[in-house]
This record gives sequence, structure tokens and C-alpha cells, in this order.
Amino acid sequence: MTTITKGFCKKHHDNLYADYSKYSITIYDSIEPIEEEWSEVSSVHDIFFHPDFLRCIEKCPASGITPYYCIIRDTGKAVGIVYFQSKYVRLKENLRKPGAESTTFVQKLMEPIKHGVVNSINLQTIVCGNLLLTGGYGFYFKEAISRDEQFYIVIKASEKLNQYLKSIGTESDMVLLKDFFADDTPKNGEYHTGFTKFSVQPKMILELNPAWKNFDDYMESMKSKYRVRARKALDKSKLISKRVFAAEDIAQHADQIHALYKNISDQADFNAFILHPNYFENLQLALGKNMKFTTYWLQDKMIAFYTSIKNYDVLDAHFLGYDPEENAAHQLYLNMLYDLIREGISQQVSQVDLSRTAIEIKSTVGAVPHEMYLYLKHQNPIINKTVEHILGFVKPSEAYIIRSPFRDGQTEN
Repeated sequence: MTTITKGFCKKHHDNLYADYSKYSITIYDSIEPIEEEWSEVSSVHDIFFHPDFLRCIEKCPASGITPYYCIIRDTGKAVGIVYFQSKYVRLKENLRKPGAESTTFVQKLMEPIKHGVVNSINLQTIVCGNLLLTGGYGFYFKEAISRDEQFYIVIKASEKLNQYLKSIGTESDMVLLKDFFADDTPKNGEYHTGFTKFSVQPKMILELNPAWKNFDDYMESMKSKYRVRARKALDKSKLISKRVFAAEDIAQHADQIHALYKNISDQADFNAFILHPNYFENLQLALGKNMKFTTYWLQDKMIAFYTSIKNYDVLDAHFLGYDPEENAAHQLYLNMLYDLIREGISQQVSQVDLSRTAIEIKSTVGAVPHEMYLYLKHQNPIINKTVEHILGFVKPSEAYIIRSPFRDGQTEN
């Protein structure tokens, strides 16, 4: 276990008048010694802050990801937690499709420059949040601390973490604060000066109508053409059998599962990591009945799987994988979306969180986009001034149309 304890210097900002000298931060490289304090602060209903989930990531880390945990204390009592991941980003390896497709003559002339930028960016990065998830899983504070104060403390915590990383030879080049909804971004203070605010793909969320008691009710709420589409997809899956795996089943089929996962991971526009081969087995053991691992079979061949996590009142779609050749014939991806919805209705949750990517197809099943924002800062002030331009070069783009599959009054437009 490694710990660093630092006190905050008292500092005033135009819109923040709190005395930060009373706060201290301790950084740990394991959740084990702080489980009790961590749980006391994060008693909020969110499974992704739970020590069992974080311990799984620590035990079976995704490629190149190192977790760090911070406890914020006020006169010795824990009042906040911050979750960091340290990751070395090699943009040439992580980014498969840099930026929007070049269509004009000038854009095509810029292609060599764009690829040159991508090939040259290799950065040690501190991430506040969880790269394995879409959402605000970077920090949580007790209600007495305002949201703007929280952002300030988190940034100070990232600075303290970087001091430690520098001492072990892995000083960060960049800090990323990830995944905030529009109404959850900082409003006041100078503490986030220098950070570039940007968005990537929205998070797709389906609000379940309480009137839907079963999947047929959901289908009946659809416009005719989307209901026909759903029935055609379901018809194409008739030859498929499904099995829910326990941890020992996942272990037995680990190689097949990892290969199916890699089929999808390798096709992503941007992929910062590869999951540990034993991640799913250990996640099942950690979460128990709150995780469901569903596999799809064509006779004796596994052709797909998806994972779902019941996060209190929300069903989260986690990682999935499938055989691309079988996907077209059996509409595997669309059927997995329908199965997630069926599962959400059965478990009587209020939402099915379908995360990012495949925006248009997710909208056809009723999911609605929710914009999320990230904050990025390079430690070098000169390079930091170019961050916005670099993001314009490398941000993957996806053209999509948001569909409205429900009859009037059933969903947002």
C-alpha cells in the first residue's frame, strides 16, 4: 500500500469563499485499507462506487490502467472520495478512426497533418472517473460541500496524485475529468481555468414506462413500423438458444468469450484498453445476483454474449461481444437490446442505460441521447493552448439520426 497525505493551501477565488486549509487528501493504491471510510461516504445507491466492484477492477485491471483512491477528510473525518485511473495513452493504437471523414479538397490536404498528430501523441494521463464505464464515477462528496467546491478539491487531488506519480517516474502529461451531464458541470470559480470542455457521443438511456408490465406492453407502445421491425428481428433469432452463465461457466468458456469481446473492441473508433481475460468471471463473483451474463448459442457454438448490471433502480448494459458473421443473419445486436429491455421491465427498474456508441440503432428501441461533457488539460501550458484544435483533429465522428419509435406521448423527441 502506498499513501500520500497532503494538506490544502488556503486559496480564495472570486466565487468560492470556503477555507480549504481544513481539508486533507490521502492517496491509496488499493481499496482494501479504506473500504470502511469509502463505503461510509459513498453510501449513495450506486454499485459502481462499491468496493466490491472497484476491487474487481483492481484485481483484474484492463490493459495499462492503474487505479488510485483518494479520501478527502475534514479535521480527520472522511467527507469525500475520488477515484482516479492512471493510463498511458498511445493515440496511434487507441484511435482507429481519427476525426470526421475528409470530404473537401482542403480537408484531404490536411490528412497527412492529422495522421502526423495522431501518431505523435503518447501521453501519461490521470483520469478522474472510470474508463470502463460511461457516467460520473469519479468522485462523491457529502452534501455539505457544494458542487463547485467539489470540482476544486478534485483538481487539487489530481495535482497531489501527479506529485506521487512524478516520484515513481510516471508523471502525467494530461488530466481528464470525465462524464458530466449538462446540469452537473461547474458553474463558478477559477479552479477549472485551463481545462478544455468537450463532448463525445451522448449516453443513451431508455426510460421505462411504469405501464409496461411485460415486453408485449413495450411492443404495443411502438409505432407500427418499429413494431414490425422488432418482430422481424425476433423472428431471426428463433434458432438461437440462450444460457445465463455463472462464474464457473464464464471461466470454462473464457477464451471464447474474450474472442467475441475482441471482435467488437477491435472495431471501436476509440478504445483505450483491452479487458483482462478474467474480468467477467471475477465481476460475476463480486456482484453476484446484481450481474447477469447472458450467452447466445447456435446449436453448440457460442456466437454472442452480453452483460447487464442491476445498479439499484437502473439496469446498465455493460460489455458485450458477438460473431460479426452471425450478427447479420440473426440480428444479434438488436436482439440483445430487446433482451436488455425485457430484462429491465422484468426487474422493474426505471431506466435501461445503454451507454455510448451505436446511437441511431439504440434510438430505434426508444433510448434517448443525453449529452455528457469531459474536461481536459495538458500539464504543459503551451501545449494546453492547442488542446481544442487537437481534439478537432482526433475526435471520432458519427453521423446519426435520432429515431422516435413510440407513439405520441410515450417518449421524448
